[in-house]
Amino acid sequence: MSNQLELLESIVPEMVDGFLRRYDILRAIAPLEPVGRRVLADRVHLSERVLRTETDTLRSQGLIISSQTGMSLTEDGRKVEEGLEGLANQLWGLKSREDQLASKLGIEQCIIVRGNSDRQWGVTQQLGFSLNEALAKCCRKGNNTIVVMGGSTMAAVAAGLTTALSRGRGLLFVPGRGGMGESVRRQANSVAATMASQTGGQSRSLYIPEQLSEDTYHPLLNEPSVKAVMDLIARAQVAIHGIGRADDMARRREIDEKTQSLLHEAHAIGEAFGCFYDKDGKVVYRVPRLGLQLEDAKHFNHVVAIASGSDKAEAIDAYMKIAPKQTVLITDEGAANLILKK
Repeated sequence: MSNQLELLESIVPEMVDGFLRRYDILRAIAPLEPVGRRVLADRVHLSERVLRTETDTLRSQGLIISSQTGMSLTEDGRKVEEGLEGLANQLWGLKSREDQLASKLGIEQCIIVRGNSDRQWGVTQQLGFSLNEALAKCCRKGNNTIVVMGGSTMAAVAAGLTTALSRGRGLLFVPGRGGMGESVRRQANSVAATMASQTGGQSRSLYIPEQLSEDTYHPLLNEPSVKAVMDLIARAQVAIHGIGRADDMARRREIDEKTQSLLHEAHAIGEAFGCFYDKDGKVVYRVPRLGLQLEDAKHFNHVVAIASGSDKAEAIDAYMKIAPKQTVLITDEGAANLILKK
């Protein structure tokens, strides 16, 4: 089948390009509907003029409808979008790479978006839309509690969630750690609040410092407001977190020089859940803190890890050596291609 597709593309590349362009539009509308032309144009990287031509065609084919609030898929459009996903991914070459990457990393699933976030604007936004789609599959109908970590990537992808995720679901977003003392936008509290706002769900806050001394840590566990959030974390079904480079995260967390020297000597390469680890996935340092710990992640039904860009490839690859097997990795071609080459 893949060989036939390659031959088809060699004979009529314009037909394949046209199919992928229109399919990309249908796929973009699905999690956003109803969506306006300007937002959709940004999502699929087309000019509004070209998008208007394509959506006029899709409308005439009965695959989308338009209203004052924006464009939505028809029932036929939804069937086409779902039914042709496999073919589109083969033509993009993403599906086979997703399967290869998941197998190589030993995790449940990989979702790869096109591009390299280190060099291209808009790729991180694509990660957000992919997160929306992944959560739609992870979250059951009814009530769901989702633990979210902080970080710049998490703050960016939060804007990609939509109210479509709340259809038939009650969503409660809970911060997996405190965050007082760091950039407000990147705090887990802020990420949880943004995700709740985007989806029409609810959120809770955990107002404690990011790093704690032993003397401070244990008394806080008995505080009613802290205990309530910790209980929610323990009962949650889904966790979402980022993966960072060790040097970047040490700088952002304002780790003291002595500890930074320790990380350098231990060849720390990445960070997740407050744990710094080396290329073999061995944890070399933990940030003392209250909240979700690395060992807790294995208890969730689904764990979604989000990290992209070629500069994070090594950190992603190393983390997956200690990641829960039920992890879904959302990344981009920049990181995926480097990991697959190793």
